[in-house]
Order: sequence, then C-alpha cells, then structure tokens
Amino acid sequence: MPTDEPSKRKSILPTIPTSLMLKKSNEALSDFERTFNDRVMDIFAENRRIDVEEFKKNAECFLNIIRSNKIDLNWGEGGESRYVTITRLMKILKTSPQSIKDLLPHNTVSNFVKITNYNLTIDITLLEELVRTVIHAEESYIKLLPFSENSTEISSYSLQDFVATHFIPIMIEEPENPVYYTAYAVGTIFFLLGARRRDCVYLKDLLASTLLLQLEECIHAENHCLSPPKIDVFTVAQFRTTLSEFRFLDSQRKGLLAPADLKFFRDGIFNEVFTKRIFEISITYEDGRIDFKAFVDFVTALKFRHTTASAKYHFEILDLKDDGLLDEEEIRSILQNLPDYVPEDNSVNPEVATAELRDMMRLNQNGITLEEFLANRMNSTFAGFLSNSDDYMKYERREQ
Repeated sequence: MPTDEPSKRKSILPTIPTSLMLKKSNEALSDFERTFNDRVMDIFAENRRIDVEEFKKNAECFLNIIRSNKIDLNWGEGGESRYVTITRLMKILKTSPQSIKDLLPHNTVSNFVKITNYNLTIDITLLEELVRTVIHAEESYIKLLPFSENSTEISSYSLQDFVATHFIPIMIEEPENPVYYTAYAVGTIFFLLGARRRDCVYLKDLLASTLLLQLEECIHAENHCLSPPKIDVFTVAQFRTTLSEFRFLDSQRKGLLAPADLKFFRDGIFNEVFTKRIFEISITYEDGRIDFKAFVDFVTALKFRHTTASAKYHFEILDLKDDGLLDEEEIRSILQNLPDYVPEDNSVNPEVATAELRDMMRLNQNGITLEEFLANRMNSTFAGFLSNSDDYMKYERREQ
C-alpha cells in the first residue's frame, strides 16, 4: 500500500483514500478479512510513525535555526517576545525540507504576520505552537486509527473507548465514574464540532480542532496541580460540577431528567419556555426525559455560547415553529414568561423587550434564517436575554 511521503503531502493532517481501506465496522467481513484489514492498518500506522519521526527531526532543526539566527526582541505585557523577520524566514524556508515548506504556505505566513502585528515579523512562539499542534495531531491520528470506523471517521462510542484507553489511565486522580467522564468528554467534543446529532465525526475535523490537545492539557494541569488551562471543560473538576448538577436535578434517581426538573437548574434563573424546548430538540427516553448526554449538550452550549455550535443550538431552541425562521411572534411568545424569570425587575415589559430584540437582530417581516442569525454579532446577547435572568439583567444594566 502506498505511503504518504512528506514531499507529496498538501496538508500535514493525514488522509487516506477510503477506497483503499476495508470498513472495520462491516459485520459481513470474515475473520480472514478482518485480520488482513487490521494488518493493513498496522502497516499504514507504522509508516505514519516513521513519517512523524522524520517530521519531528526536521521541525526541531528548523526551529533551532530560527532561534539561533539574529532575532528581534520586544518587551510587552506578556514578557519578552522573540520575532523573526519575513525576509529571514523566507531564506530559511528555501533550504528547508518540503514538509516544513508545506507547514508554512503563503497564507499561513501572512496570517502570522497579521497576528504578530509588529514590523513585518512573526512571533517565534506562533511557529513553535504550530509545530507542537501539528505533531500532536499526527501522533493522535496514529492512536486513533485502531478505533476508527474506516480510517476517516470515528463514532462517539469508539471515541469514548479511545478516551478510556489513552486518557483515563494517565489521570492521577481518576473520576469516580469513568464511563460518565468519557461520555461527558466525547459529548462535549461532538457538540463543539457541530455533530451532536451525528454518529461519527471526521478524524481530520477532530484533529484540526485541537480538542484532544485541550483534553491532554487539562489532565496535565490537574496531574501537576497547575492552574487550569483557559479551556478547562475537560478537567475532572468541571466534569464533577456538571455531573453533580445532573444528579441534583435527577429527582427520581433514574439517570434521566424531566422538564419539571430543569426548573431548579442554577437557582431557577432560566426561562421555562426555553428549558422546555430542550426536550423538544433532544433525543428523549422514558416519559419524554433527557439523559446525561443531552444535559451535557445544554451545559456546553451555555459555557461556549460564543461558538457557532452554541449559536445553532440556541437558534433551534428559539425557533418554536421549527420552520427554520426566527420571527417576532416567537420572540414575543418566549418573552411572555419574562416576569416569571426576572421577578426582581418591576419595570419589565414583554412588548417593549420584543421591539428591542427585533431591532437588535434586524428582523424583517418574515423573520431571520439560521445563516442570518449566525452572521449577527449580537446573537449571543440575544440568546442570553431570552433564556435567563442573569444575562437579561446584565444587558439591562449595561450602561449603569
């Protein structure tokens, strides 16, 4: 089977033609075919390991040359920064291996210059982080292959097995319920990748997102008693908080939540019309209840409300008619509950609030589509205003 040579790769993230691989999930495969398929995957993974080791050597050599050359130093808020000029970088790239040239195409260099914004130079930290994340993606891909459905995708259940195999054992303080932790971590990943209703995600999307790197960093921080990383959603502490909230609301101790249970979520600050819709857009079980996964979707949408995945989730909840449009009538219907979840504001007026939100989102006569909602920079403020009293009061007091 042909291997990917660094000089021929257009992207450092690996791909393999699906037609060259047998689907491991195919139940019709004979034992011989399964064994053959696993052997092919092993050979491919071994070739990829050799490729990665070669790239690591090339990358380290490249970074050492960058660091050893005369560099510009500047003292800023974050301490001393090191910069390499574009001219110097281009000279170094000319004599670099093809894999390093592929790592830094023109558009990447241009973006780094814009991010650095200092005398047509690039902050060397950006180059170091790029190399680190690419190596992590390559090494993660090799680990993911045995769990992949067809070398290009991985199911939520297989990803849970992957997390249980590669991440749970390296935790110094394991979560008291590893099965729930893996469901929590994978549920968060699928949500942020916009795949909460899909069975699988593409490996390339997963690796490009760096979510597995964030997962590793969370475990590393807790293992070494360090401050949690900026994205701390995968820490055991955050998992315990979410699981504790779920168990507190689970009045019947069945591992399922009813609409009435969510009335008490976070001291009852959420609009009941909003929380009831969660059950209409989620997979439900006994007596129309949601499980821990659907609850994780909800909590993740709140924590990452400025993401596209969260905006789509909120739009779906607010689209009461399920017609793909968010209109004034729906906003008015949701706001009829405003006096109940914002009782401390005596001046609340649903009609005035409807007009204000209509102007905020620039609603036309027919309403707005999902695409228009996503394009509006106020969508997060809008969703918070309608969903909970904390965000409503924050908006109302914005000028105080």
